[in-house]
Amino acid sequence: MGITPSAVDLPVAPASTASLPRGTAAGAAVGASLVALAGGHLAVDCCTGIWPVFKTLAHLDIARAGLIATLGSMAGNGLQVAFGFLADRGWRRRLVVGGVCLAGAVTLVPFAVGSYLLMFALVFSSQLGSAAFHPSATGAAGALSRARTGLMIGLFLSGGYVGYSLSQVLFSSVYRQSPHLTPLIALLPLTAAATIAWRAATVLPASRSARGPRGAVRVPVRPLAPLFAVQVFTNAVSSSLIFLLPDFLLARSAPTWMVEGGGHFGLVAGGCLGLLPAGHAADRWGARRVLLAANGATLLLLALLLGHRGAPAVDLGLVTAFGAFNAMNGVVSVAEGNRLVPGQASGVSALLMGLAWCVGAVGPVTAGWLADPARGGTPAGALAWLGLALPLALAASLGVTSRRA
Repeated sequence: MGITPSAVDLPVAPASTASLPRGTAAGAAVGASLVALAGGHLAVDCCTGIWPVFKTLAHLDIARAGLIATLGSMAGNGLQVAFGFLADRGWRRRLVVGGVCLAGAVTLVPFAVGSYLLMFALVFSSQLGSAAFHPSATGAAGALSRARTGLMIGLFLSGGYVGYSLSQVLFSSVYRQSPHLTPLIALLPLTAAATIAWRAATVLPASRSARGPRGAVRVPVRPLAPLFAVQVFTNAVSSSLIFLLPDFLLARSAPTWMVEGGGHFGLVAGGCLGLLPAGHAADRWGARRVLLAANGATLLLLALLLGHRGAPAVDLGLVTAFGAFNAMNGVVSVAEGNRLVPGQASGVSALLMGLAWCVGAVGPVTAGWLADPARGGTPAGALAWLGLALPLALAASLGVTSRRA
């Protein structure tokens, strides 16, 4: 697998700060880049979390909605590999700004009810924008500090998790006021894109790879393979839980606020809380130990969630804890991949996020089919079957090269 190397992934101090002390200039450049990237991530993921709750609010067919979620995710995320390759060859600015703009397309879905094809086109457009943004921006964030790669990626991902946690609450609130007002949510990514474009010279210096040598670099597939497998298995479970969570909580007679975004907020906010500890722990103790601990805890928490039959508050607590431990997989895997191939940050990020998410996106369509009442299915039963992927994630974690080795 040959990927063209990138001499510099991101950021360098802007020329206008050359007169400042070196530490001050470098710190200002890193801070500005990280804030802008995290803000763009917040705006993108504030839109990508809309479809699961919309399908419940609009009473769509759960099997067809699952198919749309899977096809949109697979098609969009599968392109992350190509986008990551382009980002490492000098297209980073265009991909980041354009991706943020395109992410808002899904806010138009209330106008497309009645046409599953048109709704798919809108979901796919948002997934395409997300696919253009994520590898480009993640590779940039990971290159900010080689000594603290996990921490930098954790901070960047935090912005996305904040946006993703608010996505369903925000959309449901606007939708309840009037379905015709939901396009107003698209102002968030458009504003973020305009801000990044305005400050692009400082925030997103163009990749120098386009001017550098173009010799091929062989990506070490063997050490990346376990990380890829972990991402596939854990994403299949988490994407299925996100897709079915409104229906799962509705079947548990949870309060309306939990069904229409509160549960999703807990799941993703928990994930946000787990990012920085995971990044710090991976920097200090290595990816293998953190992945084993995280997936062991995730397996236990899912079993408790499905087996619990009590107060909705307990369900919310278990969902939040599940999100915290499951989210550790992404930041730890991507940070470790960037350490293994430091010159190809965007390409490796695309492989371990985009391609892994693409394969793991079979989760929602499988979940929708297993949970379909016409076939006698239930959300809890579907999640129980899909939870069998977590022991496989634990097994894959054992294959990750230890830091000492």
